[in-house]
Amino acid sequence: MFLLFYLCFFNLRLIFILGIAGIPRFGRLCGDIYICKQGVIGETIRPIGGMELVLALVEAAENRDMLHMALTLLACALHQNPQNLKDMQTYRGYHLLALFLRRRMSLFDMQSLEIFFQIAACEASFSEPKKLETMQTILSPASSLLETGLEDNFLSKFPDENSSVGSPGDMDDFSAQKDSFSHISELENTDVAAETSNCIVLSNADMVEHVLLDWTLWVTASVSIQIALLGFLENLVSMHWYRNHNLTILRRINLVQHLLVTLQRGDVEVPVLEKLVVLLGVILEDGFLSSELENVVRFVIMTFDPPGLVPQRPIMRESMGKHVIVRNMLLEMFIDLQVTIRSEELLELWHKVVSSKLITYFLDEAVHPTSMRWVMTLLGVCLTSSPTFAIKFRTGGGYQGLVRVLPSFYDSPDIYYILFCLIFGKPVYPRLPEVRMLDFHALMPNDGSFTELKFVELLDSVIAMAKTTFDRVSMQAMLAHQTGNLSQVGASLVAELVEGNSDMAGELQGEALMHKTYAARLMGGEASAPAAATAVLRFMVDLAKMCPPFTAVCRRAEFLESCIDLYFSCVRFVRDNLYIFYFYCFNLYSLNFLFPL
Repeated sequence: MFLLFYLCFFNLRLIFILGIAGIPRFGRLCGDIYICKQGVIGETIRPIGGMELVLALVEAAENRDMLHMALTLLACALHQNPQNLKDMQTYRGYHLLALFLRRRMSLFDMQSLEIFFQIAACEASFSEPKKLETMQTILSPASSLLETGLEDNFLSKFPDENSSVGSPGDMDDFSAQKDSFSHISELENTDVAAETSNCIVLSNADMVEHVLLDWTLWVTASVSIQIALLGFLENLVSMHWYRNHNLTILRRINLVQHLLVTLQRGDVEVPVLEKLVVLLGVILEDGFLSSELENVVRFVIMTFDPPGLVPQRPIMRESMGKHVIVRNMLLEMFIDLQVTIRSEELLELWHKVVSSKLITYFLDEAVHPTSMRWVMTLLGVCLTSSPTFAIKFRTGGGYQGLVRVLPSFYDSPDIYYILFCLIFGKPVYPRLPEVRMLDFHALMPNDGSFTELKFVELLDSVIAMAKTTFDRVSMQAMLAHQTGNLSQVGASLVAELVEGNSDMAGELQGEALMHKTYAARLMGGEASAPAAATAVLRFMVDLAKMCPPFTAVCRRAEFLESCIDLYFSCVRFVRDNLYIFYFYCFNLYSLNFLFPL
């Protein structure tokens, strides 16, 4: 059966041949070409099937050009007739669109994605005022009509109680007290030169919610398309003009929860995960809503499943995986957000909702070492930025908790460095990409002036980590002796120490010539742990010689007791590892400087 209709959009007479199921499969141009009765495609399409026909064209696309034409027809129909928007909602057309596209993603490209962006949002242009007192509303009739259409056809479907800033309970925590992030009117700018600005206005929330945020669809697309899609969403919430409008709509469709669900997927590539976290941070930074922060903190906590305690069995660390990568990204995001807070009252609320929960939960022996580095960085930022937090951490047994947990991370030189940064009052963030002994020595003042050390209780954790290093090596040597494999263990330790003390600095000058090993990178891992611990002990010896405040701290009874335990750990280590006796005699000699003469 043949169905003849006129498409005035192309000013052509077309014949669509329908298949058995009524789905158009191909079109044929026949007859003369002449100007038809004028009309718009958004209205002309309605008597012959409307949006159902358009969706059928999308489903029937067999090549990239057909898909482009079908999506272009979809965009025109939605823009030109508001009734088509309502029909798409009634038919659950956006769900069907995503469903049909799953089998057509091999044909999907950047041009198709741009069409989707045109469906989801529109561009508004206007002139910015030069001064607030001379500002007038000079929007063009098209812009005024655009705003009216948005309110009438889209925003009205949301109930009034669903505010962009959540319930009044959310406001009293963060948004109402936010000083440096307070909202400003979107059409107010007190000192901006007059110029034409283009901004993206979100106009179709259903398209965003059911298509653009459906990662079961986009995960099959190329990484470049996924990143471009997230960049579009980031522009919606980053631009000044209409930013509040866009955020209002996105929060009503629960954008944060959509992003967390996507982060939980195991088939998303790392570059896409990074872009997701950036977008999430931009949203959280707007108002610091308690409900959103709590949801993200809860998600981060869910990425770690502590193993059950088994008697007489060591605690096994979690293995690296996508969940660890996502967790580390989110921890870094939280640190980035925290360092921007200037209000002391707001900072205390942040510690209550975010920092305290994360630090308490992730101070665990089974956490992956990369996550523990970020947790310790977060702890360092909290200790240095809030005296109240530091007092609560001390009175709540926080330092005792570190002494219990950190020995499990004896093979992480970054944690040693974070501890000494806190002791010398140096910033722990941004983190160094790699740690060398030169970085440790850079913590000491060059002019010879020494101020009072801070957080000296952290030295107990340093000693505990070093002690664990030598205890573990001694235990390995004992087991190797029982199995007759002692020579191999000793040879591997010697090789590691020689490599760890090799000159990797090139041409050094001045004091560094006397300590060439300080330029070598401190490697992480169990095999490199003895060399790293030895380097840290050497650094502490230099501190005891050159830094009077550190010498005074070393004379504390608690510190001396921990050094005695470390001393005998080194004795047992030397006894059980004769192959490297000369390397670790230095450790015994070094510890003498930590005792009062």
